[in-house]
Amino acid sequence: MEQKTFNADNFKCRCSTITQLLSESRSNPTLTEKQVTRLTELENKGILTTVQQNELTELLVKKENSTKIILSDTCIAYLMEWYSWATVKKEPVSKEVIYIQYVEKGKDVESDSIELLSKVNGVKYTKNEERVSNEYLTGIPDIFVGETIMTANKISDIKSAWDYPTYLKKINLPVSKSNDYQIKGYMDITDATEGEICDCLVDAPARIMKDYYDSLLRKMPVISAESPEFVKEWEIMERSMSFSDIPYKQRVFKKKVEAFSDFDRQKLYDKVKICREWLFDFHEMFIKLNN
Repeated sequence: MEQKTFNADNFKCRCSTITQLLSESRSNPTLTEKQVTRLTELENKGILTTVQQNELTELLVKKENSTKIILSDTCIAYLMEWYSWATVKKEPVSKEVIYIQYVEKGKDVESDSIELLSKVNGVKYTKNEERVSNEYLTGIPDIFVGETIMTANKISDIKSAWDYPTYLKKINLPVSKSNDYQIKGYMDITDATEGEICDCLVDAPARIMKDYYDSLLRKMPVISAESPEFVKEWEIMERSMSFSDIPYKQRVFKKKVEAFSDFDRQKLYDKVKICREWLFDFHEMFIKLNN
């Protein structure tokens, strides 16, 4: 691998990993927006009390330390995955392959969820397959409202709940920071003015229903599928994986996502620049190993 094949300036943060990039090292946490405002107030204040002078000193030290390139372990782990792909096209390989049913359901029923969401909102949501990027961010949004992804006025992330209790629980949970930043990133790239996380409840596909049917039949100590014990258990399971009996408007729950503030956007862009510097330094060190 020669240095000319690698350009750290090509690094862009995937929207799905913004929180990993922004995770801070304990040794140099950055100033928050509130702390920046407070620092400005203290610097512009004439005479300071002893308490205010100590507060100003602490903020100035924190500001100075935050300019040092000390990345968190989480951030570095992400950069190493990006570096692996950027240099030799290799991705992480799991120690064992696990078949996750709910992930498969999400893929199988995505079109059903989009159709349900469009029906509830009375607008057409379009499935997106295109990767979008700006100078600092990149990603593939789920769905959008508009003529094209780059002229969309709304970007949405659609999630298909595995079962009814899970769907109800998610209604009462706040949007995770990871999901929130992911949609903010997509909005930043496309200039969309609206963003949302949409939880949908649609029937499990026939393939997964059949898998559960066969699995239940194997596990139960019954002679055949006609056994009363099996029939009773399967009725419960089948009913718990089908949701057409629930009014369709109650099977979609949306949570709004606001665009980046100017402060958070600049903080993210600055972190991408810092990561590019770090990647360049790492690459120079790495290619000289054992020489």
